Amino acid sequence: MFFIDLNLDLEILGPLADNNFLSPRPIQQKAIPLALDGYDLLASAPTGTGKTLAFALPALQKVFDTEQDHSSAPQVLILAPTRELAKQIYQVIVLQTEYNRINSCLIVGGVPLGMQKAMLEEQIDIMVATPGRLLELNAQQWLDLSLVNMLVIDEADRMLDLGFIDDIKQIADILPLDRQTLMFSATLEGEKIKRFASDLLNEDSQVVAVEQPRQIPANIQQNIYQADNEKHKEHLLKALINQPEMKQAIVFVNSRKQVDLWVSAIRTTGHLCYGLHGDLRQSERNQRVKEMRRGKIQVIVATDVVGRGLDLPDLTHVINLYMPLKADTYVHRAGRSGRDGAKGTVWSIVDAMDWPNLQRIERFLNEKLPRATFPGLSPTKPEPGKATKGKAKPKKPKVKNKKSKKAADAAKKATPKKTKKRVGRGPKAAHQKSK
Repeated sequence: MFFIDLNLDLEILGPLADNNFLSPRPIQQKAIPLALDGYDLLASAPTGTGKTLAFALPALQKVFDTEQDHSSAPQVLILAPTRELAKQIYQVIVLQTEYNRINSCLIVGGVPLGMQKAMLEEQIDIMVATPGRLLELNAQQWLDLSLVNMLVIDEADRMLDLGFIDDIKQIADILPLDRQTLMFSATLEGEKIKRFASDLLNEDSQVVAVEQPRQIPANIQQNIYQADNEKHKEHLLKALINQPEMKQAIVFVNSRKQVDLWVSAIRTTGHLCYGLHGDLRQSERNQRVKEMRRGKIQVIVATDVVGRGLDLPDLTHVINLYMPLKADTYVHRAGRSGRDGAKGTVWSIVDAMDWPNLQRIERFLNEKLPRATFPGLSPTKPEPGKATKGKAKPKKPKVKNKKSKKAADAAKKATPKKTKKRVGRGPKAAHQKSK
């Protein structure tokens, strides 16, 4: 199948061909025809499998099919959970609309409100936004969402994780009732996502899923390195990032405090390293991602808040310095490497505190992740929960003194042995059975 078979406008097919996108990927083959037919949609596919074009192309077609009115009220609203992901979506749309009449804008936090107010006075066809800043602008009465005929919610599962469900429902209440709604997610697991979808999608909505979200693509190699303690973890990290095959890496941690700590540790190896977390100004975050894409930065230490929206085509390695608390987050982290079928690597350095999270991840993936050791840095402790060889000998009861031992022995000899009852056996049981 080719994109030309999907009944898209020539103004959409042209930029696709220019960027060497000729054949739609599986999620695009399934989702685009349904979206073009006007169905509400709940779609799932693993990270890095082409979800953005799966909703961006129908959104563009929606605008082309609507009469141009030069309005500042957008016809399509796309919501993303993080600034990085919103910017990534916006860049895809800009690439697809470089030579046509469609205008788009990006609304995210960290940008001065005055700049965004001026932007909202221009013609807008497609708006990409994060929920918090969108509601903030709406409270200022700077938004006109009365013409939105398509709502797209990307990374719906992440929206739930970050607590945006009430914000999205509030936004949905502002929009026209007869709109089309598309929800995309890396996973459809759990009752929360189903309830979320049922609140926003109509009764005729369609569900499409591609591949199993509990699988890591075969082009991504995974290894688990066991660490005895934090110092051992630091030695392993420094040894791994010095490997010649490591060109660029994201090191994932679970908190902002950990970001600053490990950036300092990595810089001692001579690698140019910066941190990314939600409290950074947007301009700083943009600059660091830009320098990573240009190859100036080798290592970024990031939290999951900013990690999911990063699209770094030259990234070779993902390093889990701390295992995520949720099993599906491991899949999303892994998906930062191995983009578009390229070879990727995931190294996870796991100490005793992280071992329960690793076990949860392995149950989720239904596989045991391969263990590895680095020469000279093997763990000195056994793997937590692993049975030791041989059976432990039962301990003998302690005797306080010799007199009490003699008294215990005499009492034991004086006590007559009791005959053991034979339960369910012998002549009596056999006699009852014969009856």
